[in-house]
Amino acid sequence: MIKIIKEEGVRGIYKGLSASLLREGSYSTLRLGLYEPIKEGLGYRDKRNCPVYIKLLAGLGSGGIGAILSTPFDLLKVRQ
Repeated sequence: MIKIIKEEGVRGIYKGLSASLLREGSYSTLRLGLYEPIKEGLGYRDKRNCPVYIKLLAGLGSGGIGAILSTPFDLLKVRQ
């Protein structure tokens, strides 16, 4: 961090912040927003009696879709 401040100034620390926020915002929004619709798409609407394997499938599906769609923002974060 000291090296970055010396070479680029304090602004250099925040160089990839916008891409990082885009990535995290899109990933988290998709992951949380798709969980229930995927679970309902698998045929379960009752939150109390939903089997664990359906919850796992919904979590894997929503997390996978979120990761795939937010990958371009990850690339921006690394290249910035």
